[in-house]
Amino acid sequence: MKKLSYIILVLATVTTFVACEKQDPFVDRVVAPVLVTVKGDTGSPSSGLTTDPTISSSFGETAKLSFMVLELDKTNILDYTKGIDSIPVASVSLLVKFRGGAEIGTFTTGADGLASVEVPWSTLGISESGSTVSLSASGTYKDVAFTKLFKLASN
Repeated sequence: MKKLSYIILVLATVTTFVACEKQDPFVDRVVAPVLVTVKGDTGSPSSGLTTDPTISSSFGETAKLSFMVLELDKTNILDYTKGIDSIPVASVSLLVKFRGGAEIGTFTTGADGLASVEVPWSTLGISESGSTVSLSASGTYKDVAFTKLFKLASN
């Protein structure tokens, strides 16, 4: 009986360790090197509470939006008096395109980490107020590619 208990214990231990090493087969994840927030023409950033935020721009001749690109310095993450610092990232090129793949344009961040975009509504395929288009902004920072998904609504 003692030998049987030992065998069961060994099998349970081996099974536990083998089960813990299995990787997620569905999504390959790479941590983004930067934080990208999208702002509408009002200047208020997307909430960041969703993976696919919707921003708005006033309907007229051109849609106006901007991107803020920040590097998060986590050096003092354990010091509650300092925390994480957000550093603007300059000279990052962002390729804005439709989710289907058609490119709209490339925009570069300035010294303040901000890239301003003005695109005619007709280029986005929007001809009236109240419409929404799904877009993405992609770039590379420190040899790591990143993409920000968002929706632009005309109001």
